[in-house]
Amino acid sequence: MQRAAEKAAFSLLRDFGELENLQVSHKGFRNFVTSADRNSEARIVQELTRTRPNYSLVCEESGFTEKENSNSVWIVDPIDGTSNFMRGIPYFAINIALQVNKEFTAGVTLDPIRGECYKAEVGQGAFVGQKSRLRVSGRENMKEAVVVTRAPLNIDEKLIKAGAILRKTGSIALDLAYLSAGKYDIVVAYDSCLWDIAAGVVLVKESGGFIRVNPSGEHYNIIATSSKKLLDGCISLGL
Repeated sequence: MQRAAEKAAFSLLRDFGELENLQVSHKGFRNFVTSADRNSEARIVQELTRTRPNYSLVCEESGFTEKENSNSVWIVDPIDGTSNFMRGIPYFAINIALQVNKEFTAGVTLDPIRGECYKAEVGQGAFVGQKSRLRVSGRENMKEAVVVTRAPLNIDEKLIKAGAILRKTGSIALDLAYLSAGKYDIVVAYDSCLWDIAAGVVLVKESGGFIRVNPSGEHYNIIATSSKKLLDGCISLGL
């Protein structure tokens, strides 16, 4: 998974330096797909398929591809934070997860700009780079918490009134990775797609964090926190 992400990152960095040459097309309101997305996904799928040819795939751009092993599924987001990428904002990530028997078992979130690879496997812990183990901040006081949201305005207002420090970033995948590293304390994301959150669920849990995932139609509403007390606090606010 890491090798696949690194191969895709190489082409993304090249495209990021040549934004004016990108071919851009609309894909719904405030949602875009670029040639960089498609190229990144193709490289990831090629590498994953080479190593596990019988695993099925769920990809943001190409959808579901069923293979011989339908219980083991690669989940791929070639660029989480496409809008940031298109505008030259260096906050986006490559997200790859493995789902086995409907459980997320491993995840990789690669930040191409900083060269940081966040990775986790169930029961094995979470790491960035080769050896640095990830741990959440453990912060429990809402008034000291740095919160990243992609949620309706009323949710933001509740968190601000509770004293939290609010941020908007544009990449849920990187937000969850940063929470696992202790940089953020709460991530609230509504209407997220499977490929946005799959790797992050493993990262947060394996770094000692807490996460609530609620399906909402074809999407997911999530609350991830650095402590049980903060999760309970978010729930008590009606999030």
